[in-house]
Amino acid sequence: MTTIGGTQVGRVAIVTGASRGIGRAVAELLIRQGVHVLAVAQHTTLTTTVDQLNTMGTGRAVASVISIDGSETTAEQIVTQVNTQFGRLDYVVNAAGGARVTSVLDGSWQQWHDDFNVKFWGYLALIRAAVPLLKKSGGGVVVNLVGVAGKDPNPNLAIASAVNGALRAVTKNLADDLAAFRIRFVNVNPGATETDLLRQMAGGYAAKRNSSIEAMMAEMRQKAPLGRLPSAEDVANVVGFLLSDQASLITGTSVDIDGGVHRGLA
Repeated sequence: MTTIGGTQVGRVAIVTGASRGIGRAVAELLIRQGVHVLAVAQHTTLTTTVDQLNTMGTGRAVASVISIDGSETTAEQIVTQVNTQFGRLDYVVNAAGGARVTSVLDGSWQQWHDDFNVKFWGYLALIRAAVPLLKKSGGGVVVNLVGVAGKDPNPNLAIASAVNGALRAVTKNLADDLAAFRIRFVNVNPGATETDLLRQMAGGYAAKRNSSIEAMMAEMRQKAPLGRLPSAEDVANVVGFLLSDQASLITGTSVDIDGGVHRGLA
């Protein structure tokens, strides 16, 4: 196989949350590098996205319109589909879900359950279902899109802080458990990223502070020491590197990409 940008032409990835934002940007990057992608999302617009992806590179994209719900059945269905379509699996990129603006007590019990179902149970179920196929392929890489709130809890993003913290812990354990099988695990922690989901979050902040979405967006941009917030493409570039053979010794850790916003220790 031919190396392009550190990844291998002909390798196969599952990318969740692939209809928009960071997930879509990751899928596009991989397709351009010759990686085949099972693109997973609950939005019916995914089929249009996949049609577009299939004009962008030598990799082939296939759509899987399904909701990440935290169930083993859903995860196994996704892995069965990638095996049927491509016969192997090398990469899993968990990018489904987002972060809602709420405190611990203001968030409804249903919101807590919904967010854990997508981003904790959903990620974990897909990883558990994917491991046998990753082993069969001789190893691979799992990248979870987590968030800096997992290491620096944000009282306004209480549910996301809890979910992300739990993902950091389980990722470290998985990296230890599966190192012998050449399966790497890395979390990527975007800060506020210039996507449609960020505007939704800005709307939550605006409602709490009797402000406007544009004012909240401007405030977030001003907090970035490097002068701008990352784009979805910026985050995708980091993910692409971590999936590549160039990052073969990076596992069991997290990588922040937030323009320097996170103020805790590295």
